[in-house]
Amino acid sequence: MSTQQALREPPQTATQSADASSDAGSLPLLNLASGREAVLEYFENTWALTEQLFSSLASDEAYYVRPYHKTRHPLVFYYAHPVCFYVNKMLVSGLIDKPVNQEFELLFETGVDEMNWDDLHEGEQDVWPALDQVRQYRDAVYELVREVIRTHPSLDKPITMASPAWSLAMGFEHERIHLETSSVLIRELPLEYVKEPDVWPDWLTAPAAQNYEPVEGADYPTNELLEVAPTRVSLGKPHGWPTFGWDNEYGQDQREVNSFQASKFLISNGEYFRFVKAGGYEQRRYWSESGWGWRQFRNVKWPTFWVQDGPAGSHRYKLRTTFSEIPLQWSWPAVVNYYEAKAYCAWLTEQDEAKMPYRLLQESEHLAIRDPALSAAIDFEPGAAEQIDLDSVMACGTVPAINHNLRYGSEGAVDALHANERGFHDTFGNVWQWCEDPFHPLPEFKIHPFYTDFSTPCFDGEHQMILGGSFISTGDEASIWSRFHFRPHFFQHAGFRVVLDTGAAGKKGDKYDTDELVNQYLLFHFGSQAEQQDEALAKRIEFPSVVNLIDRTVELMNQFAPRRFKALDLGCAVGRSTFELARTFDSVVGLDYSDAFIDAAEHLRQQRSMEYKRWDTGAHHTRLKASIDERIDRERIGFVQGDAANLAGAPMVQNNEQYDAILLSNLMCRLSAPAHCLQQFTESDRYLKSGGILVISSPNTWMAQYTDPANFLDGADSAETLAALGECLPGFELLHEEDLPFMIREHRRKYEYIVAQVSVWRKL
Repeated sequence: MSTQQALREPPQTATQSADASSDAGSLPLLNLASGREAVLEYFENTWALTEQLFSSLASDEAYYVRPYHKTRHPLVFYYAHPVCFYVNKMLVSGLIDKPVNQEFELLFETGVDEMNWDDLHEGEQDVWPALDQVRQYRDAVYELVREVIRTHPSLDKPITMASPAWSLAMGFEHERIHLETSSVLIRELPLEYVKEPDVWPDWLTAPAAQNYEPVEGADYPTNELLEVAPTRVSLGKPHGWPTFGWDNEYGQDQREVNSFQASKFLISNGEYFRFVKAGGYEQRRYWSESGWGWRQFRNVKWPTFWVQDGPAGSHRYKLRTTFSEIPLQWSWPAVVNYYEAKAYCAWLTEQDEAKMPYRLLQESEHLAIRDPALSAAIDFEPGAAEQIDLDSVMACGTVPAINHNLRYGSEGAVDALHANERGFHDTFGNVWQWCEDPFHPLPEFKIHPFYTDFSTPCFDGEHQMILGGSFISTGDEASIWSRFHFRPHFFQHAGFRVVLDTGAAGKKGDKYDTDELVNQYLLFHFGSQAEQQDEALAKRIEFPSVVNLIDRTVELMNQFAPRRFKALDLGCAVGRSTFELARTFDSVVGLDYSDAFIDAAEHLRQQRSMEYKRWDTGAHHTRLKASIDERIDRERIGFVQGDAANLAGAPMVQNNEQYDAILLSNLMCRLSAPAHCLQQFTESDRYLKSGGILVISSPNTWMAQYTDPANFLDGADSAETLAALGECLPGFELLHEEDLPFMIREHRRKYEYIVAQVSVWRKL
């Protein structure tokens, strides 16, 4: 009997032996137009993969062992949960009219999605039925699904999203998701409970011998950054694409991608070892606040699947794979959670003395590093077979270039497979890639009625996106349309690559970075009224009466903020508003695009004073001093250079996480993508808490040299301009609006008189 035959005729229990083979035989992703027999074959293959994975449990006891972290159920739950899902979704869709075992279908319906790393699941463990009962339940549901596929009239024609049979396809892909999550739980079990399945794919790269002192270029490849030119990417799975898709995959979006550099390879264990050996897990400065809390709570000192193989401090490790313990493979990708990936980025920034901080990929950038040919799939025409073939999971390649769909039995060397046309390895497969983006819907997102809470509970700013799939991702998970997510402390077969911004860096100097402008802004921020005016002229004329912009916007922040824990000052310039906010907020981060402005602000934070020059006229200047009030706690403050429209690239912003109040002062009309800046606060709670406020002050000086006219947030009058701003803030309510006049001095006889439109918005 062939391997494929063995897997299409699954064993009745997970303990029965299977045909000994090197290939677990995942079928290509189901084409929903391929007919009833193909649907049946895909279901049986899906079921067989689950049975094969669970055959790795060495005893019945292994099904009931609680995970060490206590944030998930034991594996008996995951053995029954996908089966219960079939029944419940067929009931919802009308394919069947009665439960199989209502008690089980309630017990095994909902898993655990813990809110935090210390949200332990302390539920009763004696609720789980005997394994024989679970196996009998599985057998009954298996026969039921087969009968529905064989006989139900909805399968007489291609399955669509409106068809009751969509619930079957949903069940197949749900089970394949849990094939992966269960494999992670098995990887976390003590080895005494695990054995190698009789049928499982071979290694992508055979394990190398034990080596405790890896050498770059020999034991793991030298990584390099590849340049990616500015581009525009399109997101959203076409509705006519003939495979099942989860609700978050659909919708349409187009995103501008600035130039950036990304690592050619996924970060390898060898590269990550440098961070571990340098004491990266003991250095608070590399970690976000919640990341450090997780690290301390778990007392983590190295990646979770590294196994200590020597005395403390010796830095000798082995690697735990799904079913075995092998020498640590330095060329394989580092499997870590989001917190660990971000800490590595902060450490690497310090090591390389990088002018711009290293970070993770954004979703749009993941699309930008894929093979260019894949972009054609977005314009799919029904029946276009050549476009369907663009998604490699829908075909069985003879020489696969992607380690996914269980072509291999584990992750493997980051340089084992060929690079794509853009020079990047493993854009898909091997391990998932953590992204900067919180999980978010695409425009035109719609909930599917068969599963109303698959995505929406996770649009909460607490789930990070992962893209690209892993070696064990099969079906839709391995598709080019896949968009998945996990909490940042959670472990999956997931790694990362690093990114450097180059687009923003290349634009510096043509906007702000001149000594004259720094001096002008130091005067504007810190000069007294007498210093801003000319004493002789003030005796002869009356200067216009204006409000101090900084004092007023800080006053609005304090007046409307629901809490005064964390504030973010975007477009902080030389920093006075950041300093003033530190009088009332526990923590304040000031961000500006200009290195020169941030250098001046940081100098003031450290030294508390700074001399500057006020231009009087011609070659005449007056020397003045900017000073910080001694009563301001400068330890509450951090300054960072960055792009307000790309907060994911600013580690200090990430470290402070959610803010109670955000100030955007004289910033919007100097951004290339102002709507994208605001979208960061509307698509999730990642930066701004629910109930938090935005204070926006803008002169609305929209100019093509800064912003494409198509991106102006402008109107024929002030009311229309405010309305254009409001359209970019769905889920916010306008609390306050005013006109705020202020002046900026150029020299003693020239002033810029500005009337800012100021508005305060609360996130609902």
